[in-house]
Amino acid sequence: MKHIELLRPILLQGLLNTEIPVETTDFKKWVSSGNYIVRDIPSNKVIEIEVNNEYAFNHMVAFDSCRMASASFETMESIHSISSLPKSFAWIAIKSYYAAFFSAHSIMRCFGNICSQLERSHVTQLNSYGLTVGLKNSIRSDAGFFAGKYDPLTRLLVLEKMSNTHEDTWRAFKKCLQIISNKVLTVSGLTVHKQQVSATVDDIIFRLTDRGRLSKGNYLSQYRNAVNYRQEHDAWHPYGKNSIKSEKIIGILSGWRQEDSISPAVWKESKDSYSFFLTCRDVVSLNHQIINLVISNSENAANMYRRWPGKLLSLATAA
Repeated sequence: MKHIELLRPILLQGLLNTEIPVETTDFKKWVSSGNYIVRDIPSNKVIEIEVNNEYAFNHMVAFDSCRMASASFETMESIHSISSLPKSFAWIAIKSYYAAFFSAHSIMRCFGNICSQLERSHVTQLNSYGLTVGLKNSIRSDAGFFAGKYDPLTRLLVLEKMSNTHEDTWRAFKKCLQIISNKVLTVSGLTVHKQQVSATVDDIIFRLTDRGRLSKGNYLSQYRNAVNYRQEHDAWHPYGKNSIKSEKIIGILSGWRQEDSISPAVWKESKDSYSFFLTCRDVVSLNHQIINLVISNSENAANMYRRWPGKLLSLATAA
């Protein structure tokens, strides 16, 4: 994506100052740590948390973002074709999906969005903190998947209990991209450049929704399910007319590290498969560019992004 630097003002700014932690600091451990105040529970599915230690919060967000980015990049590096089975692409599709899924999680956190599973003990703790400050309502005290948005101005993290880990992740990611697309138009910069960035993000949204057909933005998940659980899209032997030579797919995926988008000619085979692999690549590519944006704008030599996914990329390049 050209002019990625325009996203700099809308990143979660505290990420620029994070360092490699001495121990795991993921979202679950952060909830257990109690570095927050439960301010409100509007319903049994929504809870509002005030962060009272921004340093610890930013480290938690960076930790989860970095581990997801590393998983995504390592997955992309492991994708390759099988010379003896030139049309075998089922596992390439499954790996591509998870690389995009991990990157979606990483990207969301870079802009202050949280998507995570919580155990019943975490939910019970949140409710007990609410009782401590005199709140009468509570959220459902069972384990579940939560999605939320952090506002640095109010220091409020609003979490909502969701129902489906993958489907709701893509719904949250689509919403995050929509906010990015709108906010980038308000930052300082040339209007034409801001419009180009917004249009590029909108194009990813367009493909995530399968050209507007899926309001939840879960096209990649639907395609992966079709390949993984129903053996569709001619991805498995015996191959059919929609089977694609894996080298063609690798040719598309290999561009994920490049700063400018690549638009290879649409192949004669399945357009659904083309859109799937192109979108997976572009989601990972966006994550890669945002990681580099954080690294280039951090003056801290020990910045978590530089020392973790950044180092992984260096190792992979050296190999």
